[in-house]
Amino acid sequence: MTDRIAVIGGGSGGKALAADMALQGKRVRLFEFPEFRANVEAIMRSGRLRAVGAVEGEAALDCVTCELAEAVSGAQVVMVCTQALAHERVARELVPLVSPEQFVVLNPGSTCGSLEFARVFREAGLEEWPVLAETSTLTYGCRASADRVEVLLKVARVTYGTLPGSVAPTVGPELEALFPGLVRAANVLEAGLNNANPVIHPPIALLNAARIENEGCRMLFYRDGVSPAVARCIRKLDRERMALLGALGYRALSDPEACMQQGYAESTDYFECYARGSVFGGIAAPDTLDHRFYHEDIGVGLVMFCSLGRLLDVPTPACEAFVRLGSVIHDRDYAAEGARTLASLGLGGLNVPELKQFLDTGRVPI
Repeated sequence: MTDRIAVIGGGSGGKALAADMALQGKRVRLFEFPEFRANVEAIMRSGRLRAVGAVEGEAALDCVTCELAEAVSGAQVVMVCTQALAHERVARELVPLVSPEQFVVLNPGSTCGSLEFARVFREAGLEEWPVLAETSTLTYGCRASADRVEVLLKVARVTYGTLPGSVAPTVGPELEALFPGLVRAANVLEAGLNNANPVIHPPIALLNAARIENEGCRMLFYRDGVSPAVARCIRKLDRERMALLGALGYRALSDPEACMQQGYAESTDYFECYARGSVFGGIAAPDTLDHRFYHEDIGVGLVMFCSLGRLLDVPTPACEAFVRLGSVIHDRDYAAEGARTLASLGLGGLNVPELKQFLDTGRVPI
């Protein structure tokens, strides 16, 4: 089932994924959107991708292309490794290309990306579509340039779910064989709520906005950006995320605990985890505020948390505060845009039992 893999996205994550799969003996095709062709031109010329670190070796790829059909045709697994705001576009472009026999994995799902794909497929009139899956976070800590990717670590614990959730026992084992750190969740919503990026990135990015504008990548994002006060904000957001999981009946693990299990850090204390974690320490800040830490982690992740809070009657005041602060800094209304909410996913009319039925079956109750 997993011998031929198409990887969508030529950024750091996509390159790490492509290299790892190829070095595991899989036949890999790497796709990048035409406007980002520069990301993969060096690999196009040689057909090879050099990985160093936790994944080591020179990976030979079957194909590197900016033609989506070329990448997807005949692939058994399509792995989507893009930012959340590209999910709708990817799903729409996949509509005429995918078949029910394929398996589409969002690595990462960035909080319910698989539900975005399902909505697009439904609205396009597809009666049958591939099983979808999403991981809670990217399976690698990595940085890439040209035809080289540095894999800081292969994340040792990553929650994932499938849509429909009921098929996980059938399709899960082969996916787990590719990524030994995968931990199976009940469904994609449980996996999505284990995405802690909306918990970690917004407090650091918003409360260090001046440093990011003035210093850019000279600032170490976690080492310099996390103070005791910032850590307290992260903790409050994390408690709201865990409350959402608990209200749905799912296990809630604090993010510092998860970070220790993943290999990012060595302490369950919120300040020590992010400010002193061994892998977090060397990661540079972005050099612009026009960045996924704002548009994805606030405009998608925190907005989705707030939407779930309203359904579950779980207060999310910290999430709402950071959505408002992010909106002020960027002079846009992330809440009003509703890039990802239950309503935008076509699930706004469901109650909790109906939502869980959909997550298990993949079919919206009539």
